[in-house]
Amino acid sequence: MSRSSIKVITELAVFAAIAIVLDKITLFTMPQGGSVSLVMLPILLVALRHGWRLGVLAGLIVGLVQLFFGGYFLNVFQVFLDYGLAYAGVGLGGAFAQAFTRKPKISYLLGASLLGGGCRLLGSFLAGVIFYADYAPKGIPVWLYSLTYNASYMIPSIVLCASLLVVIYKARPEFFRK
Repeated sequence: MSRSSIKVITELAVFAAIAIVLDKITLFTMPQGGSVSLVMLPILLVALRHGWRLGVLAGLIVGLVQLFFGGYFLNVFQVFLDYGLAYAGVGLGGAFAQAFTRKPKISYLLGASLLGGGCRLLGSFLAGVIFYADYAPKGIPVWLYSLTYNASYMIPSIVLCASLLVVIYKARPEFFRK
């Protein structure tokens, strides 16, 4: 194994560990799960530095570790949506990595945050519609309840992560180069 691949694997592991720690530091937590935290920031950093493939891997690692440290297991499909798809989807923000490293623009950071956060929202939304329909108040469509519930903590998390990506970029633009 080459020195550069060991360096990338180590970086991925360190950023995944940081994501797990940041997930435990929450601004607020929702009653049936979900919270505003910076868990997506390290995943997006990996994705923007190394591309969407390693970003998806970092997200998948974070999701699986979260499951083992207090995650909720209903069935395999719920775990896939809430932990696999949701967190691996954050790594898809790395689709902006190549354009960003060639021609750095803040709009690419915002696009990566929206794409990654949107994928996480999609996974949680689908899990809410399929597995947590009982929580929807009577008279409110399940899809609307799931969307508003998950968006209520996901949108602040996306805005917070996007803002911090911009701050990090302005302070250390060289960090985003491999």
